[in-house]
Amino acid sequence: MILLSLILMLFLTIPADAETARVLSGEHADFTRLVVQLPAQAGWRVGRTPLGYAFATENRKQPDYDLAHVWDRIPRKRLQALRADPETGILEMTLACECHLFPFEYQPGVIVLDIRSGPPPEGSIFEAPFSGFAFLRDEKPGSDPGAPVTFDWLDARNGGAAGAHRYAGLTFAREKTLLEPLRAELLEQISRGAAAGVVDMRLSGTPAGAMVSEGDPDLARIRLGEMPGLDVLDPNAPRTNMQPDGSPCLADADLAIGDWGAGRAALDLLAEARTGLFGEFDAVRPEAVLNSVRLHLYLGFGAEARQYATLATGLGDELRLLVSITRLVDGDPDPEAPFAPMLACDGAAAFWAALAHDRLPAGSMVNIDAVVRTFLGLPPHLRSLFGPRLALLLIDLDAEAARRIRNAMERTPHVPAQAVSLLDARMELQADHPERARFHAEAALSDPRHEVDALVALVEAHFLELRPIPGSVVERVQSLQGQTGNNSSLARAVALSFALSGRFDEAFAIAEPGAMTADIWRVLAALGDDDDLLVHAVRPAPLPSVKADVALSVAKRLQVLGFPDAALVWLGPIGPDAPTEYRLVAAAAELARGDAGRALQHLATLEGQTASDLRAAAQTRLGFLDAARTSLQKAGRSGDAQRLSLWAEDWNAVAAAATEPWSAAAAMAQAAIPEGGPLARGAALLNSSSATRAALTALLGAVPPPSP
Repeated sequence: MILLSLILMLFLTIPADAETARVLSGEHADFTRLVVQLPAQAGWRVGRTPLGYAFATENRKQPDYDLAHVWDRIPRKRLQALRADPETGILEMTLACECHLFPFEYQPGVIVLDIRSGPPPEGSIFEAPFSGFAFLRDEKPGSDPGAPVTFDWLDARNGGAAGAHRYAGLTFAREKTLLEPLRAELLEQISRGAAAGVVDMRLSGTPAGAMVSEGDPDLARIRLGEMPGLDVLDPNAPRTNMQPDGSPCLADADLAIGDWGAGRAALDLLAEARTGLFGEFDAVRPEAVLNSVRLHLYLGFGAEARQYATLATGLGDELRLLVSITRLVDGDPDPEAPFAPMLACDGAAAFWAALAHDRLPAGSMVNIDAVVRTFLGLPPHLRSLFGPRLALLLIDLDAEAARRIRNAMERTPHVPAQAVSLLDARMELQADHPERARFHAEAALSDPRHEVDALVALVEAHFLELRPIPGSVVERVQSLQGQTGNNSSLARAVALSFALSGRFDEAFAIAEPGAMTADIWRVLAALGDDDDLLVHAVRPAPLPSVKADVALSVAKRLQVLGFPDAALVWLGPIGPDAPTEYRLVAAAAELARGDAGRALQHLATLEGQTASDLRAAAQTRLGFLDAARTSLQKAGRSGDAQRLSLWAEDWNAVAAAATEPWSAAAAMAQAAIPEGGPLARGAALLNSSSATRAALTALLGAVPPPSP
């Protein structure tokens, strides 16, 4: 029982041998997944660290983590580094984004660590600081350090007569026990398991009032089993092969398309399929019609099979299912979709249900093993027919399953190499390897049957690389859009190809609001020339919704081009907690607008050469020459600092810091008027005039003339 397991995990942990724990990985659209396969069942814990998260089993002796193949299937856009601490053996994860970790135990000894984008759920217990092995510090004298952690109810240290013991966020007290926190914690954890697909729940017919037992409120009662009114099912238990409404799934024998014509020549099958359809008085023979439909489906002729199906009437669900398969064979949508609710079935029904969907739902609703198993059992010509579509459906859901289908297609006779190249391109795009994806997409273009999908993959690869696209590709994509009609993927490819070829007016004109427009802005910020940027980015109404890095890139370029007001519009409100790069651009823009005081506010607490340069410029404009000179010296610009000393007429500083001929000129500037009578002063000034002329001549000679 899952509920029993959840309760026992709060108090009992199982030791894991100090053996090797494999760590596998997989990349998905919304999360990066790590799977830790422990050598034996063990308790585990996860917590926050300064750089990300840490994972450890509840044994002092940690397993040896095998990380050799972690980076084969995932990029470093969410997980930057993964290491086992050499001293403690704890698995440490360094994040590369604003992400959170959502761990769960898929089955005993198999722990799934999902790194999901965005902030963690409110109240997540996995955000607590990782405590290392603090839970093992209060050991009994003479206990084995490698023994598992258990909870002894009779130990006085665990509560005593009036004490309390806190474990996993729950408090149990002998004198006063509050059941609501316990119940809320358990239900929350079960709900998390249900949301992750680990636990399936349904309400039973027991009255809801039976869930709360009357009794002594001062004593904690824990039910070792399912609570009345709540059934908890183990998804790892043998499947019952039922549909969501409780009806049984279809038997494989009724859907085994690979058996309907196996071992026979195609001509013989066609001959049999087109004979014996009519009996006496030209009456249609239903069994012959069903056989004809099956044989045509085995050959991959969906439209022909559907035509023969119209000959028969009154055959009910059997013919209805075959008609649905005729549409799925041709890749057409099925308005009735009888297979749609059968994704979780443990047989061929799951295979046909997957083909009936444009996009497979996430979670545990799809029996991927049954889908792949059915596909691998098909004859070669049907694997060639269904493989590309099925692999593309599975890429976002389970990249490993898609790769198995891809490998099976590569081994299948008569499968075009371009079909495999197209799958490789899509998989490389999913893995964030645009350069490899571009290579495979270009290889797939040589087969007209895959031209549309190959061009879409090629444009997406160019977009991820922010690489300009040739005009010939743009024309090819445009022509295909006119031939295929309404295709959202191709429409996106046309808009992106316009942007990647510098035709931004046309790209914005056809782009749909939302993600497509935001992607065109990304291309414009990176590749667009100054004229295109100014036309579209100066005072747009309203300001487009783009990602923060795109807005920053546009603001930088606008500030450099001399449009500080527009740059500040793209930056938005900048507070003291804004990232450094945003504050630097805002300070430069404010300085260009003439607001040196606001620029200094943005630069407060910032260090570095750029910040010091901007700070010195703002201080100079405000007349704070001494402070500006200090800022320039911090930036390593001693020559500019000396020139500020000249402007401030600080001759002592110039004479002390400058070299010849500046020091001689500064000494003359601060020379006192000689004392004495008029004749003596005149003689002294006359004597110094020649020295003054020589110093000025040397000073002018040291300063290079302006360029013509």
